[in-house]
Amino acid sequence: MALIEPASAVIVRVPVPPGVERLRTRWDRAASLGVPAHVTVLFPFLAPGDLVPAARRELAAIAAATDPFEVSFTRVGRFPTVVYLAPEPDAPFARLTAEIAARYPDHPPYGGAFEEVVPHLTVAESATAPLDQIALAAADHLPIRHRVTMLEVLVEGVEGRWHGRWRLPLGSVRR
Repeated sequence: MALIEPASAVIVRVPVPPGVERLRTRWDRAASLGVPAHVTVLFPFLAPGDLVPAARRELAAIAAATDPFEVSFTRVGRFPTVVYLAPEPDAPFARLTAEIAARYPDHPPYGGAFEEVVPHLTVAESATAPLDQIALAAADHLPIRHRVTMLEVLVEGVEGRWHGRWRLPLGSVRR
C-alpha cells in the first residue's frame, strides 16, 4: 500500500447556520475530518513540510493586496455528486485562486482535474445520498451573508484530520 503524503489547502472559512452544518456533518466526509465550512481557494496546495516562512510571506502578500469583501449565498447549486452553496459575487474567489495558482504553477486548482473552477461551499458530496432532498433542505437556510476578511491555510495531519495552520488577513491594513 502506497503512502499518500498529507496535503494542505488555502480556503476562506464561512460560518454557516446550524442546519447547514448538520447537513455537512452528515453528508460531507470532509466535515467529519475537521474541515470547516469554506470556499476553496486552492487545493491541493503545498505539502505540509513546504509551508515555510517564505510561503507564508508570499500568501500574506497576495492576501494583503485583496480588499475584504461581502459575499452572499442565495442559491444552491449541483455538480453530479455534490450539493453546494454558490457565492455571490464569485469573482473575488476566482481572482484569489488565479493569483495563488499563478504563483504556484505546480499546484493547479483541484490538481488540474477541471477545466473551469467554480467557487462553491460544499454541503454534501456523495454518489448515494438523496441530493435533491439535501439541496431543498440547504435552501431553507439561505441567504447566508459573510464579510470575507481572511484566507486560511489548512493542513492534513498524518491521522487524516485537518487543522488550521495560518490565518492571513485581507487588505493592507489589519481591520
